[in-house]
Amino acid sequence: MKSFTLIELIVVIAIIAILAAIIAPNAFKAIEKAKISRAIALMKTVKTAFLAYRADTGQWPPDYNGYDPLGTFNALLDDSGVSGWDGPYLENYGTHPWGGGIGYFCLQDNAGWENQSGCWLYLDDDKPGTGYANNQAKIPYDSLLRIDELIDDNNTSNGSVRENLPGVPGELSYFMIETD
Repeated sequence: MKSFTLIELIVVIAIIAILAAIIAPNAFKAIEKAKISRAIALMKTVKTAFLAYRADTGQWPPDYNGYDPLGTFNALLDDSGVSGWDGPYLENYGTHPWGGGIGYFCLQDNAGWENQSGCWLYLDDDKPGTGYANNQAKIPYDSLLRIDELIDDNNTSNGSVRENLPGVPGELSYFMIETD
């Protein structure tokens, strides 16, 4: 009766382990690159929805808190009775690719952004519906840098893409639109 020897089995297992060690890191890199691409596409989609809402209603959408959707109203999805509303402006508004909530707000003379007036999108590190201390959906710092590099200036402390809290990685803010 013919069979494999122990040495032959060990060699085959070693070859499979070597191949897995080579392939696995590349697979994880590809997954992270796909998340970065989806995040950038999401940011552009929300910006387009903001501009369409403004064109239809003559005003910017009211602020939306992405980590506690029960406490706020998403005017990009639901008609709040605003004159001219012709949405929904987005198909859905779930989570960003790392699982956290997505919020937006508009401010006049925002001191944290060189006194700019405008509308911001933020990718939060808290899963939707969990409150502000969940911190289970952090965006990896290398991914934050890559998003910033592709959209802005590769510096998360200035420009239109920034960490929400410098030195506390995991959240991203994106200056979408300058307003007056």
